[in-house]
Amino acid sequence: MSTGIVAIAAVLLIGLTLRIPTISLAPLVPTMKENTGHGETFLSLLTSIPLVLTLLAAPIAPAMANRWGRSRTVSLALVAIVGSMALRSVPGDFPLLIGTGLLGFSIAIVTVLVPSIINAERAEVRSRLTGTYSMSLSLGPALALGLTIPIREITGLGWRGTLLTWALCSAAALALWLVYARTPHVRAASQPRNRSAMTGSEHRAKAVLSDVNVWLLALFLGVTSLTFYTTSAWLPAVFVMDGMSAQAAGGYTSLISIVAIPFGLIAPIALRSGFSRFIAPLAPVFSLLGLILLLSLGSTGALPVTILLGVGQGVCLGASYDQIVKFGRSPAHTASVSAVTSAVGVALAAIGPLAFGFGLETAASPVIPVIGLAIIVVTQSLVGRRTSRM
Repeated sequence: MSTGIVAIAAVLLIGLTLRIPTISLAPLVPTMKENTGHGETFLSLLTSIPLVLTLLAAPIAPAMANRWGRSRTVSLALVAIVGSMALRSVPGDFPLLIGTGLLGFSIAIVTVLVPSIINAERAEVRSRLTGTYSMSLSLGPALALGLTIPIREITGLGWRGTLLTWALCSAAALALWLVYARTPHVRAASQPRNRSAMTGSEHRAKAVLSDVNVWLLALFLGVTSLTFYTTSAWLPAVFVMDGMSAQAAGGYTSLISIVAIPFGLIAPIALRSGFSRFIAPLAPVFSLLGLILLLSLGSTGALPVTILLGVGQGVCLGASYDQIVKFGRSPAHTASVSAVTSAVGVALAAIGPLAFGFGLETAASPVIPVIGLAIIVVTQSLVGRRTSRM
């Protein structure tokens, strides 16, 4: 098997591993509530804990990579992901919470370092790896939401065993990563830094934090995350408020991730083919058109609304990560940039659904929160005009 194929397969499975373990919880929440006796507040911790730990882990991931080497750090984090998925499947609240915490921390470490892994690759394969990674971030939620319940029904396992079956994907990601990390050019690029280099990395980290361009990249990725998590959380409710059944509303919303898959793959390749000045500013326009149709047609326009949101999500994801990889001057610099963009992305992803829900409750209508989300998307397009010229 050629190195290029191994690299693409490893990045694909790693991307799935960063999404499936947390997203697969959502379909099982009713069963978990019945089985554990816990209410929504406790169960919401299982999704909020990983977000909080991402904010804590993102800043230290580059330092870990400098001290231990990028390959070893990713390997240890993937081992921890597999172990934490096993731990949270052990009966009892304590293993569930500790496993969830370790899972969130480990996912955050890998999330920060993936762009630096791509940046360290040969220039001719970076766009394919970026496209594969962006695609996997949409494919993961689609698989988790679509297959978790069928896996439970086919295997006859409870919610703990069903979650544990997804650890097979993470184990496969670890196996492929270990094969890929043994290739000479990856091994050479992933060596730990000496003390002077680590001191230099501290200065680079400070320079990254003071770079306006980094914050613009972070804002572009952050709005992409905000739009996805907000629509995932509240679009079904908006459709239901307009008379659609809950089952149909959930089905249409899941279409967003499915539609995004090919566009996340194509966008980085198109960006490297001379369209970089146009794609980043235009990508959010698809989401904007979807929101405008939502306001004008309501649930009767569910199909074009979700298709447009899916196209916008896929292209924005591809553009976001391609810009980060292209902006990085070295793998270490890319890791520092990725730490900032990941933290901002998680923060905005957490704020978006909360703000939309507050607007929905206060106004008793989706009009104001949808308009607010549309204004944010317009801002992303304006930011994209700047980031596309970096």
